[in-house]
Amino acid sequence: MSEDHETREMLERGFSRRQLLRAAGIGGAAIAGAPLLAACGGSSSGGSGGSGGSGGGAPSAADIQAIKNFIGPIDEAHSAKGMKYDLGSVLAFTGPGAFFGRTMSSGSRLAARHISALGGPNFNLIFKDHKSGDPQAGVQAVKELGFAKVPAMLASYVDDLGAMLPGQAQYKIFTMDGGGGTSTFGQGKPYFWGTRAITPNDTWPGTIKWVQGKFSDTKKISSVNWDLGPLNAINENDLKRRLTAAGIQMGIYQTAKIGATDYSAALQKIKSDKPDVIFLGIFGNDIGVFMKQYVTSGINKPVVAPEYTQPAADLAGSAYEGMYLSFDYFNADKPDNGWSKIFIDAFKAAYGTNPDYYAANYYEDTFAMWEVMRRVLASGGDVKDGLAMDKAFRDKPEFPSVYGGTTTTAGTTTLSLQTHSVTSRPLTLSVYKNKKVVPLAYFDLEARDYRTA
Repeated sequence: MSEDHETREMLERGFSRRQLLRAAGIGGAAIAGAPLLAACGGSSSGGSGGSGGSGGGAPSAADIQAIKNFIGPIDEAHSAKGMKYDLGSVLAFTGPGAFFGRTMSSGSRLAARHISALGGPNFNLIFKDHKSGDPQAGVQAVKELGFAKVPAMLASYVDDLGAMLPGQAQYKIFTMDGGGGTSTFGQGKPYFWGTRAITPNDTWPGTIKWVQGKFSDTKKISSVNWDLGPLNAINENDLKRRLTAAGIQMGIYQTAKIGATDYSAALQKIKSDKPDVIFLGIFGNDIGVFMKQYVTSGINKPVVAPEYTQPAADLAGSAYEGMYLSFDYFNADKPDNGWSKIFIDAFKAAYGTNPDYYAANYYEDTFAMWEVMRRVLASGGDVKDGLAMDKAFRDKPEFPSVYGGTTTTAGTTTLSLQTHSVTSRPLTLSVYKNKKVVPLAYFDLEARDYRTA
């Protein structure tokens, strides 16, 4: 693919020219030999060109040594140094969730550069577009990766809302989804691991606890969710279970298609249901579209959304003011640990903006892939065998994290061998106030360690 065509692809996906120049290292030091971002379905050599200097997110010698200290000993004999390694990445590059593809791929690309500089492999990031939750696009992407014998991949949208799960099992593609986790319907699936909290399900216990403290007269909670077809009942029953345990009545569980532009029917049903609070199970720009229509509906009840993205906030404008948010918490202004700080500084140098939790998730997931590769090589196995990769991860389902930890130690992300989901994750309940996300409460899964801000 020509550089001009590649640049045009980036601009079409919403990168500003300023961001594009930063990503390329122009104005700093160029990343030698590393294409910026290939077309959906094409590939990018990630960090294959080496660190290339001090700009564009390339780590300094001091940062390299520091990262080594954070992630633990690197056995050079099994580091896969210089190995070209195909790593699939099936994300949303077009459609209403295109923002996710941009930020997620930015995190993994930065990790690939850092890993190469650390003496690891040259990740060949093979980007595929599932078009913001289009099951057919996801199935096709997995088929193409399977035919190409790609052994591992990063995914999102809970592996494209479940449609990709059979294919990756068929082709034995070891997979991590740091965008949606496992959700409830992807738990325990072969080769599939969710490396973030189940959203919004894992946030519900802490959110309910906060709601009962803030709005003590809450008797009924209704919700609006993405329509997942036969999978709707799983999440609906899970929410009902959580609310019933808290002594709150479950209102209507209203669904809307992904990318909906008209919520009038849903809003009318919500209004008739007369809830005290509304939980959203929609994501990306859909939240912005919903809120613009919600503020004129006359319902006037608190709304809790399951994530924050800047494009959705920009789309909603003043309609976001006072909305509550409950999601994974990655504080780019106050890093959890020293590795987080290196990542944040490098991301800002590369892309001109603070990373969000999606970028952080895919940065650490790419490092996790390298961790698993090193385990396989140390055991004498074949890293291009997805089964060997999956087994090596099962032997120790954890990896160093940019979440948690201290200034001198990285955090740890640990997954359950039964559910394939995380066993712990920092979460927060926040409010959008004066165009800022302001934390109100912090908690972990099942509302563990709950505390107000």
